[in-house]
Amino acid sequence: MAASAHRSTNYRAKALPRWVLRRVLRNEQAKIYQHFAESFPPCPDWRLLEVGTNGSLTDPEDYFLHFNYPHAEQITATGLEDRDVFQSVFPRYTYVKVRRDAPLPFDDGSFDLVFSNAVVEHVGSRERQRRFLDEILRVGKRAFITTPNRRHPIEFHTATPLLHRLPPRVYRRIYAAAGFEFFSKEENLNLLDEEQFLGLLTPDARARADLTFHRFLGMRSNLLLSVRARGE
Repeated sequence: MAASAHRSTNYRAKALPRWVLRRVLRNEQAKIYQHFAESFPPCPDWRLLEVGTNGSLTDPEDYFLHFNYPHAEQITATGLEDRDVFQSVFPRYTYVKVRRDAPLPFDDGSFDLVFSNAVVEHVGSRERQRRFLDEILRVGKRAFITTPNRRHPIEFHTATPLLHRLPPRVYRRIYAAAGFEFFSKEENLNLLDEEQFLGLLTPDARARADLTFHRFLGMRSNLLLSVRARGE
């Protein structure tokens, strides 16, 4: 599928008003950032790569990693969008446009840390998800990767309850009929639970990984994967 099909306009169909979701999203993103900062305390000398930046946003606060990280000049952002909007918001920061399903344009171990928030569920099949994590861990010595938990009763992309707990063939048909055609396709949304997420890692990466959780409404809503550098 063309990269344009994955741009931000396709993620705006929700079952609740956007202003409600935006307020909730910012609050939950701030909490996820705290998990990130506790797992990997900010270091002024580390080169940080963000994989999956939405480069179409116009409010600096919506770029929650750049907005919160105290050494944002060390971040290289990557996304599917052209760089124009991102550079208008952050003219001093680096943004690299990448292609869906293509290797990241960086050498092995180029970054001290890679951050990727809620992207892996959008790359397609389990095999594509596996390659996506492999690529993150190729270019980064460490990684912090998150994804929504399929076991949570709310599916956060559509803000609908429980349907995603049905067998994939069933809930995809319901999504398509309910107007969520984009999210009804595996190539656009392929949710993961704890076991499936860890199962994407190589044995070497799994030995260096810790999985924790962010909670929403008291339940595990997001899976937070921290992968340490070799020897740490």
